[in-house]
Amino acid sequence: MQEQELSGDPRPSWDVSVMMLRAVLDGAAYDAVAALHGVSRTAVERRIKAVATHLAGSAGIDGLNQNGAAFVRRLRLHRDALQTALDGLQPPGAERAMGTPILSEPEIAAGAVRIRGRSQHPLEDLALYYMLFAIGARPLEIARLEVRDYLDAAGSVRRVSVLREEAAITSRARPLYFHSTRLNEAMNAYLADRVRCGAGLGVEGQYRGLAPGSRLFLSASGKGFEITPYGEAGQRRFRCRGIQETYRKLFRYAEFKQVTALTARHTVADRLYTRGADEAQVGLLLGIAERSAVREQFPRRQQTMEELTRDLV
Repeated sequence: MQEQELSGDPRPSWDVSVMMLRAVLDGAAYDAVAALHGVSRTAVERRIKAVATHLAGSAGIDGLNQNGAAFVRRLRLHRDALQTALDGLQPPGAERAMGTPILSEPEIAAGAVRIRGRSQHPLEDLALYYMLFAIGARPLEIARLEVRDYLDAAGSVRRVSVLREEAAITSRARPLYFHSTRLNEAMNAYLADRVRCGAGLGVEGQYRGLAPGSRLFLSASGKGFEITPYGEAGQRRFRCRGIQETYRKLFRYAEFKQVTALTARHTVADRLYTRGADEAQVGLLLGIAERSAVREQFPRRQQTMEELTRDLV
């Protein structure tokens, strides 16, 4: 059986992902499930993680959180509860069709105002906040950014940059676009403050006086957010609790309820779709190689007839 494509409705591909998760819960190995469905082991792992993470966030299963959802052993510990919850679980696209919010530009701007007024480190926090909405990267990837990823040696913003393969969660390099005026204004203020404080300095006259290989965001420690490995030996799995906690704090400051870093990625995808992007372009920015995976994880929001017919002439 080949991986099913989506055509507006996320249900067919979602059902395949649910089947994969059920098989793993019943003891099947990733490789066996991959062979059964004619896809790669990585695709199975990604699909299962997407369903399990969505399940953890929507079903509220005791003892299962989003960080633990990727662990097969953790999943199997909660097998009965997960199987029960799966019976009535709606795919992300179905929930979005029923009104899951996408943050608007005025909402994002209002959130920034609240963060500025409440944060003890407003310059770095605003830069972190806008970075999430400007480039569509995951928090761990943002934590891995270095000064050289954002600035060139002359100190100018690299409008078109690259997320290095060692920084990308997928281990595949992809382009970064620093075209946001709000982001760049926030970054200018933050980086100037870093220089004033003497944090991560390099050679004067290059990279605005900052060390090119230093982390772009230093966190409260001044050394960058701590990134730690986890999982089985040989697996390239890492977590960064510090930046996750920082983003949760920023969303509280912004008075955003039920908003996560994933919400920000959905907002970025929706903004791109509205501007005419296709699934390949959205996937390129978000780091998702397969069009079907983009359609499954970030379905295109259907506009209302009122939106479609407003000012047609």
